[in-house]
Amino acid sequence: MPRTSKCRRVCALPPNAVFTPQQTPCAFVVLTVEQVEALRLCDLEGFDQDKAAEQMMISRGTLQRILYGARRQMADALVHGKGIRIEGGHYQLHHPGCTCQAACQHCRLPHTSENQENEGSQHE
Repeated sequence: MPRTSKCRRVCALPPNAVFTPQQTPCAFVVLTVEQVEALRLCDLEGFDQDKAAEQMMISRGTLQRILYGARRQMADALVHGKGIRIEGGHYQLHHPGCTCQAACQHCRLPHTSENQENEGSQHE
């Protein structure tokens, strides 16, 4: 019997959940929220896999499996003209107002003075 999977820590939910090619109708691939977070950390933020895995509170091997699946699905959508839908997964939000100023360069949440004041307690 497989072990229960551990929640993956995600900075914030993606602002857009559906991407479609100009042609309609089209088939869709589904990416989970944690797959998008892994892509963001490794491919957009430039984190190495160790740092990204630490940020998501998972092992490096788990991060590699998530990335492999996400990149394969992205390639399928781009090559075959499919839409992309982001939904589901096994994750928990790091903090509802997190700006991740401790690590991320492209945080998806607005920077507020309240979040900046609480930064030390959020990222310890």
